[in-house]
Amino acid sequence: MLAPREMYEVGGTRSLSPSPKVLVADTDEIVVALISHILSRQGYSVDVALAADSAAKQLSAREYAAILIDSKLISALDGFRDRAARTILLSANTDPDLPVYAVIQKPIDFGSLVDTVAKCVK
Repeated sequence: MLAPREMYEVGGTRSLSPSPKVLVADTDEIVVALISHILSRQGYSVDVALAADSAAKQLSAREYAAILIDSKLISALDGFRDRAARTILLSANTDPDLPVYAVIQKPIDFGSLVDTVAKCVK
């Protein structure tokens, strides 16, 4: 019997550890779709949110290895300040009020995004 598809990495080799969980929260559906697709292809398990209340609910339900969040949704982190060290802010503003792991400016350089997420989850 074959294991579920999510148990396999690219090339069909079995993963020895679970995929790191990442939350992507942005009001732009296209940005969310692109980032979640790219990160899924890199082996991450991705949850998405299009609003601050949805992001807050997901943050309260589980732990994430990394949180990518648009500056417009930063209010979702109000009750989760302890997770700022795993937060990557997606913003045109480079000076966040919250001490976050990294700030990725929009428009997003997806190569830089992949590298930043990989470093964040280590």
